[in-house]
Amino acid sequence: MEPVESKSATRPTRPVELLFECKVYYEDTDCMGVVYHANYLKFLERARTEYVEKRLSSVAEYHNNGYLFMVHKVEIVFHAPAKLGDSLVVRTWIESTTRFRIVVKQIITRQGEPRDYLITATVTLVAVSPEGELKQIPSEFHSL
Repeated sequence: MEPVESKSATRPTRPVELLFECKVYYEDTDCMGVVYHANYLKFLERARTEYVEKRLSSVAEYHNNGYLFMVHKVEIVFHAPAKLGDSLVVRTWIESTTRFRIVVKQIITRQGEPRDYLITATVTLVAVSPEGELKQIPSEFHSL
């Protein structure tokens, strides 16, 4: 599905977030029909990729220019389960950057239920060269 940009009307200083929609398929669930915990990482990853591509440039282009983004740290709080057939919305925004890190905030909700969080996550990314050496975050990320 097509990502949708959203701006907060009540807090103008809040960073622009991207809304990424996805559906829960059978392959995403366990034997009870709820999303298997590790599969939330896939939803979060897809939303982060769409965020970068919508706001800056394709992840493949960064890759081809020697910037490989790696997850350094993930903190996830599981509030409620997503279930087979649910339509989900992943809200994504960059909370902060440093010289070597990007901190991304993400929230997963069911479509139409934006205040009922299923997942809240904080993901810290770093950039490395193809040889695995730590690189400074590209400057354009700091403006996000």
